[in-house]
Amino acid sequence: MNACAATTLDGVLNRCVLLEQPATGYRVAIDTVLLAASVPALPGDRILDLGCGVGGAMICLAYRVPAIGGLGVDIQPFLVELCHHNIGRNVCAKGLDVRRDDVTSLPADLRGHFDHVLMNPPYHARDRHDVSPDDSKRQAFTDEGALESWIMSAGQALKPSGTVTIVHRADRRGEVEGCLGKAFGEIEVLPLLPREGQAPKRLILRARKDALFSIKESNGLVLHKKSGAYTPEAEAVLRHAQPMVFQSP
Repeated sequence: MNACAATTLDGVLNRCVLLEQPATGYRVAIDTVLLAASVPALPGDRILDLGCGVGGAMICLAYRVPAIGGLGVDIQPFLVELCHHNIGRNVCAKGLDVRRDDVTSLPADLRGHFDHVLMNPPYHARDRHDVSPDDSKRQAFTDEGALESWIMSAGQALKPSGTVTIVHRADRRGEVEGCLGKAFGEIEVLPLLPREGQAPKRLILRARKDALFSIKESNGLVLHKKSGAYTPEAEAVLRHAQPMVFQSP
């Protein structure tokens, strides 16, 4: 078993989300928190986290939105085990569960039962980057051409008019939008800008099942000041559990 390290994600009122995750390989980053902040869930909703890893995104979502229920799915047994332990150590996550399954081929009992799906799918195309020698990290980061299958699974899992929220690379925006267009509409795109005036490297995309196709780009979120510190807007999401605001220019 890989070595593990505890990670604390700061929250409001001096509380926190506590995660155990592999000391090497895929690590929870700010993308995880921003993804969770972008899901338009309400108390009582059921959510599905595809490729949940150690559970960072869905536990952060449960921290922000009380009384949600749902499930995380991942194919890597070690991560599923860690996710199970992380659910148990965070009171806010008591309505969550995790199981091992292939997110590109969901079983029948997971279809049509969820209000929201969230995902941070592998976003590096194999032919566009150096493949990691770490097996867990390679599976988490390297897209083997299954992006459309991930998005199809999201559509199958959702109830009518449910939403999917995705964080992905900005340079693959057209590809993600094209896959979404086969089952989703009302697509909202929020660019994540490293600093003011810089081009985004990541995007948050949010879409609704079976809605009329449209694309609306929101004002981007600037993550860092010139000093390198987080902007107040980023701090509100990352430190104080505020929801991400999708606001048109």
